[in-house]
Amino acid sequence: MTKPTKFVLLALVALTAVAFGIAAFSRLPVPPATVGGGFGGTPSALPIYDSGMPAFQGITKWWNTPDGQPLTPESLKGKVVLVDFWTYSCINCIRTYPFLRLMQERYADQGLVIVGVHTPEFAFEADPANVGPEIAKNGLKYPIALDPKYATWNAYGNSYWPAEYLFDRQGRLRETHFGEGDYDASEAAIRSLLAEADVALAPAGEPVATPDFSLIGTRETYFGLGRGSAFMDRTGAEGEPHTYQAAAAVAADRWTAGGVWKFEREYAEADSKDAVFAFNVQAGALHIVLSSDDGQDKRIEVSVDGGAPQEMTVNAATLYTVARFPNGGRHTVRIRIVDPGVRFYAATFS
Repeated sequence: MTKPTKFVLLALVALTAVAFGIAAFSRLPVPPATVGGGFGGTPSALPIYDSGMPAFQGITKWWNTPDGQPLTPESLKGKVVLVDFWTYSCINCIRTYPFLRLMQERYADQGLVIVGVHTPEFAFEADPANVGPEIAKNGLKYPIALDPKYATWNAYGNSYWPAEYLFDRQGRLRETHFGEGDYDASEAAIRSLLAEADVALAPAGEPVATPDFSLIGTRETYFGLGRGSAFMDRTGAEGEPHTYQAAAAVAADRWTAGGVWKFEREYAEADSKDAVFAFNVQAGALHIVLSSDDGQDKRIEVSVDGGAPQEMTVNAATLYTVARFPNGGRHTVRIRIVDPGVRFYAATFS
């Protein structure tokens, strides 16, 4: 997809926004003569960013289409299409589910088609056996495509989870949105494109609330060698077990480990009973992407600021809510590994 240079600059702004779960819109002016629907309704004031929708490339599986058949830009002509890039362990994506479900409920019969493009951040998210249950669990009933090698992602020149691309009935790109929030503006954009076909729309109703990020003071944190930078000790060589002594005091926004740990590109793995993970965070809640090394249940014990431990079970590779802090503030979360083989991928906050 050809994009104006200004789109790249806006994308850089969006990258900073997405790091904190904040929304960013791109609105590029175009000559008024290029704006219009051509379907007998009210022309939308939204500009036209691009004249064509990229093909869904490299897709290995479709959900929620007739007989699992693929969708194409040609088959979607005549529909308003919202393409949503997401991945199931991403807290920012998870928080968009209520909006997407509501848009499906309100406008699917009015000509809106939502297409979710699931592009994995971690290797386990490329496995359809992992993705399918997450789709069902979260009640996502619109078409979803698995893009394991980033072919469609790259065709769009995309860089973010979540990212939305809104196309009109002629397949022209009319709006882009990166990150969360501003759901009322997103719905208004959808409605304006539906109205180009003279569709009778009921009043919009209550919008989905934008998440409150005011309690979050710690950035998204990765634990593997590929992107990890907040570990208080030195990591061992890739794939080699190393014994650590956990720091007595954990620095702000940093983490420490005790016991036997092994570092890989995507994750850090606790490989001994009673291994320790401790993280000093400022947020309203701590979520960690975890998995079991063999798919079997692994028990962990979580304590906050030295309080009584609470047992959790880790099995499926997904996002787990580890601790909640209703009043925000800074807290030290300690996890004791009861059953070795727990993998730590990334931490996000709400």
